Amino acid sequence: MKAYLKLIRWQNLLIMGATMFLVRYYLIRQPLLLAGADLVVSPLNFGMLVMAMLLIGAAGYVINDVFDMDIDSLNKAGGQTVGVSVSVKAAKNMYWIFNGLAMIIGAYLGYLVHNWQFTIILAMVAGLLWFYSERYKRQVLVGNLVVAFIAAAGIIIVWLLEFFYLRSETTTFVEVAGVMPLMSGLVFAYALFAFLSTFAREVVKDLQDMPGDARFGCRTLPVVYGETASRNFGIGLLAILVVMIGFWQYVLFIRQMHTATCVLLIADALGIAALIRLALSSTPAHYKQVSSLIKLLMLAGLVSIVFLQSK
Repeated sequence: MKAYLKLIRWQNLLIMGATMFLVRYYLIRQPLLLAGADLVVSPLNFGMLVMAMLLIGAAGYVINDVFDMDIDSLNKAGGQTVGVSVSVKAAKNMYWIFNGLAMIIGAYLGYLVHNWQFTIILAMVAGLLWFYSERYKRQVLVGNLVVAFIAAAGIIIVWLLEFFYLRSETTTFVEVAGVMPLMSGLVFAYALFAFLSTFAREVVKDLQDMPGDARFGCRTLPVVYGETASRNFGIGLLAILVVMIGFWQYVLFIRQMHTATCVLLIADALGIAALIRLALSSTPAHYKQVSSLIKLLMLAGLVSIVFLQSK
């Protein structure tokens, strides 16, 4: 059981579920309450959306390890799961079962909101994760962008379900039209944060995995353009991220959301620490430290959502 939990990265899935919960109840519900309305998607149906996304995420982790068995044998010496603790056949079966269940849930949710585009979006996310593992991660920056896009999609998908459901109820949709810009702005601001922080972390992880990637023909940024150029690119991404967080703090401050502004000071500190550590890095161990700092930065940004309504 421990091997299977490790395979699906249960800690990452837990963070994904928590993120979706915070988006629903703080970025979406709070603006709706300002309009005298409330969430229209029931907790049960929201739970089904979370389950679908977790299944898709778990399937993505599984198929990634299947395709990366050779690379992981070098980059994760002693830490490889597929082919060691879990058979390739069992991993592939998990992949298809997880995605199959997710698509059934997606079909139900599409029917619920009378919009099959929602079902197609979930299918596209699952498909992107397959092509990422099979092809895109071996292309310069393409794989990094795909992972960053999916991180942002995990936030936007919660907003989309609520939006499609609201649109199917004309009277309610008219009532909340005034707060839609606020709701959308909050959601897309944090989606952008998720995109940039994930993109930066993926670039750093490529630096960390460069020895194995180079040996097995992965055309990642550091393999093609070298370690120095990739490190400078990562520094640039982190600098943009820190500036973006600072601008968001300014927006929150003028809206008198002082607690959230202060919480994001932690994200500022972690971003600057990651930037400095990356500038001084030269070994896989150093890059692993940077990756951990960026992950903590992402968690700090996530926690700030809870305090958006605080003064």
